[in-house]
Amino acid sequence: LLVYLKDGDNAASSDDADGGNPTIDRKKQKHVRSKHTDPKVLEIRRKIQIGCRDNDLESAMKAYHEAIENNIRVEAQSFYNLLNLCDGLERTVHVGTPKGPERAVSPNPAAAACSHIDNKQRQEYAFKIKEHMEALSLPLNEAAYTAIVKVLIRNKEYEKAEEILDESESVQQCKPRLRLYAALLSAYSEERHMLEALSCWLRITKQKLDLTERELLALMQCAIGTGDAAVFDRVVREIAELVPVPSKETVSAILEWFESPHAVFHEDEIRIPKKADEGKVKALLNEIFRDEVEGPPSLGPIQSAKGWLTSSAVTVDHADGTLKEGCLKGCKLQPVPLSERAWNEMLSMNEKIVLEGKLENNKSKFQGGRKGEMRNDFDPEERKNKWTHFVDFLEARGKVDVVIDAANVGYFKQNFADAPKHVDYEQIDWVAQRFLSMNKKVLLVLHERHFSPNLMPEKYQPLQSKWEQSGILYKTPAGMNDDWFWLHVALKHRSLVLTNDEMRDHHFQMLAPRIFLRWKERHQVHFNFGEWENTDGDGNRGRRVNLEFPSAYSRRIQRIDAGLAVPLIKKGDENRFLDGSHVADDDEPSIETYLCIREME
Repeated sequence: LLVYLKDGDNAASSDDADGGNPTIDRKKQKHVRSKHTDPKVLEIRRKIQIGCRDNDLESAMKAYHEAIENNIRVEAQSFYNLLNLCDGLERTVHVGTPKGPERAVSPNPAAAACSHIDNKQRQEYAFKIKEHMEALSLPLNEAAYTAIVKVLIRNKEYEKAEEILDESESVQQCKPRLRLYAALLSAYSEERHMLEALSCWLRITKQKLDLTERELLALMQCAIGTGDAAVFDRVVREIAELVPVPSKETVSAILEWFESPHAVFHEDEIRIPKKADEGKVKALLNEIFRDEVEGPPSLGPIQSAKGWLTSSAVTVDHADGTLKEGCLKGCKLQPVPLSERAWNEMLSMNEKIVLEGKLENNKSKFQGGRKGEMRNDFDPEERKNKWTHFVDFLEARGKVDVVIDAANVGYFKQNFADAPKHVDYEQIDWVAQRFLSMNKKVLLVLHERHFSPNLMPEKYQPLQSKWEQSGILYKTPAGMNDDWFWLHVALKHRSLVLTNDEMRDHHFQMLAPRIFLRWKERHQVHFNFGEWENTDGDGNRGRRVNLEFPSAYSRRIQRIDAGLAVPLIKKGDENRFLDGSHVADDDEPSIETYLCIREME
């Protein structure tokens, strides 16, 4: 429940902010605000929230009209809830208003089914609420504008939807998100209005937002419907660059193109009723990617004079990436490198997180690496000086082949009963020595607190001295996340990273999740420890360090020889956001397979 603050409501005093339990303080503030709110206002709030809970626009609007007729104030959040309900809620709204026994209302799952409100009526309600809010000088937020746009799209009023988007972009309180535009782009794509769909993509790009696989798939399907090879080529390249393993729908669309007449050159041009002007399409694509430093690599021709061969469920030799059967039998999958653009973007993002505390448009309150919430109480100048010291150290030190997340190594399997509070310094040394024995240039990154006399036992101090004398240790300063440092090393030197941390919070924080996943795929080394063994000729013993290096090839859409290889999802795949699940379900095959496409000779 979001509580609307009246002019007379007060937040916690500065004394409260400095001491006491902030959670209790916030609960007390909320209780006081609700206590002093007119019971009639609370009743209207409750009725609208129940309407949202049951997805019942009819009852919610009845409560709204009741408030208007009786001159009862409608709270800001109730307006927002009503607008979202006009669109049709995809999730329920928590009913949080305190209510006595006489107010108890049981959820009514059938309410929505009994509410026969067509899309035209929903649009009328949405604009009535919008006008009321404007009369009260209540600004619409991004969620409200999104709801209105989606209602208009249901009624195919695309021109009006464009006008609402123009308005939203001029409102300070509306911070554009992809969902504000996605429905319109999908609608244009479904109608096969290619120029309008591309114009919507351009609008999204100007807001510095990126399409997801869902929007790219819509554009791909539009290109198939209109026979637009230029758009299909660019979209499939975008998907290959951004999506680790495409969804079933995307794979089906790719196959549909190569099995369509559009993928074959014809002496007589195929008549397509909604085919867009090629010059205008090219101009829009150029505008969309005008500021692009480096585009995704070409995947080769998508049109042929003779046609295409396709093979599905092709297996692969994991040792070297050789495809075992099908039209690309004997061809080898290759490691797909990151583009220069991707490297530079990630490096810039990491430095911005360090120096400014967060990224623009980042909604997460966490700093990454399971280090808790972001801090905004730091001294920017002090942090800048500490970071500059590190950058200078790295410049003077030279090339790094492997950077080691030493805390991750030191805490590996140290959560047993009565485990020491300090990291296992010997484990860190075993890993460092393993890479040094491979003639790798190593850098250990570990927070300075791990070397405090109060934490580090005296018997491990010789290890610290050894690391420092050999120049393989950097102690990160207080008040800064050590993950920022090893990540910077990895990005700056394009080195391997030794860590078992899957870095899920990092790649969400960086707002470039798919690029980050691609980087992990090619540069993360996992580890574990085996049996005890002699580590040198002096009788010193340690545990064998087992390393798992990145595979010899990338599991990605890629061009190989005369064809295209498209990975198919398998059991356990993560990030299947398009089809609504985070991990591919158990019905998927457990082995790695590919769709292969090759030009006929």
